[in-house]
Amino acid sequence: LKNDPVPTRGCGKDTRLDYKYRGDKPYIEFKWSKGTRTVRLDIPKNYDKNKPYKLIFGMQCMGGWAGGVQDEGYYGLKPLDTDNSAIFVAPEGNGNQAPWGQDDYLLFDELLAYFEGNFCIDSSRVFSTGFSYGSMFSNGLSWNHQDVLRAVAVYETAERNIWLPQRKQMGIGWMGVLGLQDNLCTPTMGRAARDIILELNSEGGKAKNEHAQEYSGNGPHVCYDYTTVEERFPVRWCTQNGGHIWDHKDPGQQQSWVPKATWDFFNKF
Repeated sequence: LKNDPVPTRGCGKDTRLDYKYRGDKPYIEFKWSKGTRTVRLDIPKNYDKNKPYKLIFGMQCMGGWAGGVQDEGYYGLKPLDTDNSAIFVAPEGNGNQAPWGQDDYLLFDELLAYFEGNFCIDSSRVFSTGFSYGSMFSNGLSWNHQDVLRAVAVYETAERNIWLPQRKQMGIGWMGVLGLQDNLCTPTMGRAARDIILELNSEGGKAKNEHAQEYSGNGPHVCYDYTTVEERFPVRWCTQNGGHIWDHKDPGQQQSWVPKATWDFFNKF
């Protein structure tokens, strides 16, 4: 935790992108080994080629699109980046009803290599987020990309309903958000996804036996930070009443608490 940045080979490089624009929102057409994929991105206006930046991916849900992720500020995280410390990326799904599949793990690898090769990235602070199917994809990445992903934040996730890789026995930072009335990615599915990570992140899987405080039916949301996981691989579990949405709000509040809880979690690293 709080290690010095680990700069990538893109540091010091003058990078010129062939940007296209949707209104004032930039994107690129990314050529990869299986075709071309639209990728929304936001680079700080004062980008410094010698300063390593966090890299944060936002993965779309089923029925959504990467432009929607960009419009919502990458699940509300970009407006919180007041220090311009991060590059935000939202790749378009594969165009199918199920927008993420086995090939998209390769897409992630090639996108990560592209950004690390062309921009100054802190390779020790690469993160992925997502809602619903996008959360299941980010959760799947947390199973076998622990060597390149520092942490994920998954909103209404599940450990099924998607192509999933074999798990590497390595820890990773992990945050889950669960609406207790979600009837699509149900609480049972979300807790099962969490428990898989608790097993990876603690000695002998002992963290699975730690009882997490959850929302009890009144008042604001509850976020619980596990105490029996390895310190390097924290796990945060946030619950509240609510259905299959990512931007849960506390009673009487107009603004979702989820982005700040996520931003604070990512800033542990």
